[in-house]
Amino acid sequence: MRQDDIFIAAYMKCGTHWVAEMLQMLLEGSIKYGKRVKESAMLELVDDLDALSHMPSPRVLNSHLYNVHLPREILEKQVKIIHLLRHPKDVAVSWYYHLKQMGPTEAFTFENYLKGYVQDFLSVSHQFNYLRQMSEFEKLHPDHPIMHVHYEDLKMDPVPIVQEMAKFIGVSASEAFCQEVVDACHFEKMVKMDQSRKLPDNIADKINKKAFYRKGIIGDWKNHFTVAQNEMFDDFIHTQETKGFGYTLKGE
Repeated sequence: MRQDDIFIAAYMKCGTHWVAEMLQMLLEGSIKYGKRVKESAMLELVDDLDALSHMPSPRVLNSHLYNVHLPREILEKQVKIIHLLRHPKDVAVSWYYHLKQMGPTEAFTFENYLKGYVQDFLSVSHQFNYLRQMSEFEKLHPDHPIMHVHYEDLKMDPVPIVQEMAKFIGVSASEAFCQEVVDACHFEKMVKMDQSRKLPDNIADKINKKAFYRKGIIGDWKNHFTVAQNEMFDDFIHTQETKGFGYTLKGE
């Protein structure tokens, strides 16, 4: 790790592609799209970590891994972390469709998936465990530079958030330029641009690019949850709130 690295830490489906593109534009002072896909700088997917050494500084790196599995140098070098959060019901729906694109069987229904999610039976644990470990990291290291970005804020009023991100990473960016960044990173433009970029060879045959983007909206869970499923998930959220997970999530 380098001291000027910018590290995006997020649970799945919280906007990592979106924010990574914005950060790269802010760092370069240009609305030109990067040549690399986000996965090229995703620690758990990089086949050859030495390849990261050839990336020019400052680098925008990212991961969905828990902090305890990340390089210790993030802590030692006070690497700036941008932590992304999103409403758990929208995350759950988006993660379901992501997994569905990876080729599960017909038994992989939304009903079965939700049951597995709330019972923590999936291959990747649920969002609240991720948030819980991030909160613990902050408590243990209160001086570490971390900026929390809520997906909902970035959708509803993006320019002030982009300005805050620019200030956090130490670059000068006018309101007008931040608006250009927001416009360039509009959902439809991001989908089109990412389709033209090549995935790393080691994952190209394992990941369907269609899984990265679906709708990019707030509140789509309402189009998927039945009344019974919503009640089950609300009970799940209440249980997690009782245990505590460190953050107040936005959205409804």
